[in-house]
Amino acid sequence: MISTVTTTTVTTIASSTMAAGLGLAAVLCLIAFLIAKELLDAGTSVEGTGEGTAVAAPYPWVRPLSRALTVGIIPLLIGFGFIVLVRVMAVL
Repeated sequence: MISTVTTTTVTTIASSTMAAGLGLAAVLCLIAFLIAKELLDAGTSVEGTGEGTAVAAPYPWVRPLSRALTVGIIPLLIGFGFIVLVRVMAVL
């Protein structure tokens, strides 16, 4: 009986530690993706020359890459919201 309780306790602690590590990795990845998207979006901005004409971004791959980052950002935002919800519910 004692060995079963001990095994269950160790498994539970290991699982919660692993979940916390994955949550931290997801949040760090979300931050990195948001920073990258913001920098790429800044690179795609169109600037006026003062004479009514506009200059396009010099790299055509920047805009598609910025849009592709959204594919990773949306699920990470959902996961972040879930992490925050669980932490708030644990406090209450």
